[in-house]
Amino acid sequence: MRRDVTFRFVSLWVMLVAPLTLNPASANTRPAPQKISTLPTVSGPIPVNDESRPYLSSGGALETEGYVEEEYFLSGEANVYEWAGEGSELDIVAGPGPYTTRILVVRPRDPARFSGNIEVNILNASLNVDNGSPTDFDQMVARGDAWVGISTKPVTIASLKRFDPDRYAPLDWSSPVPEEARCESPTILPEAMLVGSFTAISKPETEDGLVWDMIGQLGLLLKSDERERILPGFSAPRTYLSGVSQSSIYLRTYHKGFHHRYRTPNGKPVYDGYLSIVAPAMARINQCSDDVPYTDPRNIIADSEVPFMSIYSEGEYWLGRYTRMPDSATPKGGVVTYEVAGASHSRIEIPGVQKRAIRASREDIQKSLPSELGRSQQMARSLPFTRNDFIWAPVTRAAYRNLQQWVVEGTMPPKAPFIELDCTQLQVKRDENGNALGGVRLPYIDLPTSTHIAVLSDRGGMLSVMGTRYPFTEEKLKELYPDRAAYLQKFSSSTDKLVADRWILPEDGEAMKSAAAAAQVP
Repeated sequence: MRRDVTFRFVSLWVMLVAPLTLNPASANTRPAPQKISTLPTVSGPIPVNDESRPYLSSGGALETEGYVEEEYFLSGEANVYEWAGEGSELDIVAGPGPYTTRILVVRPRDPARFSGNIEVNILNASLNVDNGSPTDFDQMVARGDAWVGISTKPVTIASLKRFDPDRYAPLDWSSPVPEEARCESPTILPEAMLVGSFTAISKPETEDGLVWDMIGQLGLLLKSDERERILPGFSAPRTYLSGVSQSSIYLRTYHKGFHHRYRTPNGKPVYDGYLSIVAPAMARINQCSDDVPYTDPRNIIADSEVPFMSIYSEGEYWLGRYTRMPDSATPKGGVVTYEVAGASHSRIEIPGVQKRAIRASREDIQKSLPSELGRSQQMARSLPFTRNDFIWAPVTRAAYRNLQQWVVEGTMPPKAPFIELDCTQLQVKRDENGNALGGVRLPYIDLPTSTHIAVLSDRGGMLSVMGTRYPFTEEKLKELYPDRAAYLQKFSSSTDKLVADRWILPEDGEAMKSAAAAAQVP
């Protein structure tokens, strides 16, 4: 286990550039992992009044939709793990120790409206506060789906306690690791993701690695009759684990090490499907362990008992070039991977479309953050920068609907080729307009009006999630499109084909065409 952590830029260079020599696989003599079926306990719903409300609360806005929003505390015992060998097996290195985290539950008020689908979202901690929302809020409400968000990092627990010390006093992520075995600079994030990041490291007295048992025990709760505590009168659900960015590396790590361990009494998995968005790599298994190198085979999910969808932008190719997972899907399960050409890390929305989401106000965020982090993040937002505004949020919404159909009906999702990379430097191949070849291709890349550069650095850190674009000149636009009507006709045909092939939803297709018609270029 790692006991001394620094920002080692030489090690970072070796990890990303130098070839990795793997030790021979150890003999498969380890006993089968013990199946875990211990349920957590639930407290709540936590009262809401004029003085106290949940962080990330919608403030009652969901009531008109016939939905209930509640907050609960989840308590149990969790271990600290370390990888054993080079496969998916684990050793317990500390624990079990007690924990208390929180969950947000958004559900139909009337159980009869319940569709049977629950999205369990690993709330994102990249800005040191909880952040997360249903992948498709409108679909959730229209279909009668439910959504559960779980707090999954000690730094966000600390932010919750700054937001409301009394309400969140019971939350506890205390480390079961003996004091003499703790490290000085703990973090669960791979080192490359920390370069230039505003993400705070954790504390020696807490432990990031408790998160895996929390996620698994939440799944057990939802699959058991004890779900009545948070879903009164609801039938047995289908559960989908989702994660975006940092939360996606949690999701992939959970799938690799814990999917086969957490089982219902009848031997079924506690999560029926996975949706991994914009982070094709793994977290450290505990906050004092070493990185899983990107070239480590553990990063590749070659097969999955249940449907697993991995979606990332061209902006993550610096990771994806090492961790690509070839499609291996059947109607019952497997893996499908999408790489969106032209897109950067942020899921940009269709112009003019205001999609509903669960968001914290600026005031709530500032109240929750340490003052120095709040100032740093505000400075980052004010830096002059030409943003790559490539629109690709619709791909994730369609992917989630396709995932549901895959789980419920066995309907296979569409497949796409990878973004093309050269064979030596593993850099993106580009067309005559400077845009990427291959991948999931939206009209903005096949009928371009700009060159889209998805990243400013392929060595990790904040620059690896930022991109830029270079608008074409008027002369270039006239060369490509004889007139505006010709462009719009091609755009409409391209969009309609994407809808027919299930890459985007019909309502998003209409919104994309309307936005193109209203745009000033070409």
